[in-house]
Amino acid sequence: MADHDVIVVGAGLAGLRCAADLVAAGREPLVLESRDRVGGRVWSHRFADGQWAERGAEFVDTAHHEVLALAAQLGLELSEVRCGRDVHQRLLDVGGRTARFDLHHSLDDDLRRFDEAMEALAALVDVDDPAGPGAAALDDVPLAAVVDALGLSLMARVVIGRDIRSEYMLGPDEVSQLMAAWMTALHLRSDDGFEGHRIVGGNDRLATGLAAPIADRIRLGTPVAIVEPDDGAVVLRTGERLTADHLVVTVPLPVLGRLWHDIPIELSRVGYGVGGKVIVQYGRRVWRDQGSDGSVHTERAWGELWETSDDMPGDRGVMTALLSSHDGAALLTLPDVVDRVVAEVERLFPGSRGLAGERVVTDWTDDEHSLGAYATFGVGQLVPAWPLLRRRHGRMLLAGEHTDEWCGYMEGALRSGARAARTILGGDAC
Repeated sequence: MADHDVIVVGAGLAGLRCAADLVAAGREPLVLESRDRVGGRVWSHRFADGQWAERGAEFVDTAHHEVLALAAQLGLELSEVRCGRDVHQRLLDVGGRTARFDLHHSLDDDLRRFDEAMEALAALVDVDDPAGPGAAALDDVPLAAVVDALGLSLMARVVIGRDIRSEYMLGPDEVSQLMAAWMTALHLRSDDGFEGHRIVGGNDRLATGLAAPIADRIRLGTPVAIVEPDDGAVVLRTGERLTADHLVVTVPLPVLGRLWHDIPIELSRVGYGVGGKVIVQYGRRVWRDQGSDGSVHTERAWGELWETSDDMPGDRGVMTALLSSHDGAALLTLPDVVDRVVAEVERLFPGSRGLAGERVVTDWTDDEHSLGAYATFGVGQLVPAWPLLRRRHGRMLLAGEHTDEWCGYMEGALRSGARAARTILGGDAC
């Protein structure tokens, strides 16, 4: 006889959603979490004056129905993201020269042609079945082939290359066209194609709100060392072995590969974006004095910069630098990475250095509980992995953003947790 009804490994949004839905249906799940907090890669930092920033998942768009519904259920407010929308206030930093986007008129045609090419690819994909008929042809070609075929200008390649690295946390040669077409199709479902919201007070309020009613079922600081799908068992690092009728494992695939000794190669090959964020609170929003909203694209290793506090009151402002792909991930490993980012902000916005206050560094690649930012399927990876992500493995189900159509988003995590719960309750096939 099993020790437990259901064991859920991971107290991120996927695991918490699954457990909450099971409890609501009268089941008795046990949630095991290696960290000392809930939320996983949804992790908010709060400053002393009440401002906040997102160390991980940040943006919510109008098509994220599960996130929006949960926020409403928990009574959480949404903030409006304005930074980056106005080309008269956004900056492009290339070759040591910085100018507003609207002054680079030559970009317009190239960016339009790239958008049209991506929309044409998106039309070939069924977002509800991304590995369906015809998908293999797109899966076998890198996104870089689209960029190369368009004959873009050097400046356009810089802008588009940075956008790709920010979106996928990897360069265009490491992203399959199928992955990019799939994500483009999803973005086109939103009202304006723009990820326009955050949760007021921090996105991790979604996680703490889900966790509060089931807190007695969550064991924090309890890392799992081994999962045994056939037996529905987990072995903790302490050596304790627990069994369950159902096992739901929500950890990222690179972590799962360390726990599941017989993980299929199709899953172990799935790529993950690399990098993280450097966040700095400034005593005053100097960038606004200079006619900028704080949004900057660059070809330098720090990648992209934006103001996280654009909808928050007060004189202080919070800048987030997204250090993405391999150059950004390498920069994150340097002991003086924050000083380097502060120096770059000073170069862009003179007078800011003396106003730099609290600093926060988050490296998701070096985080043992994540080993990456989120799933980014590379060439030839999505089609073979997709059916394995969605089916039972003995007594084990997989959940997490990497198993859902909204791959890489809080929306995908919530949807996957709900799907796992329905499967256990007998309402859905995997």
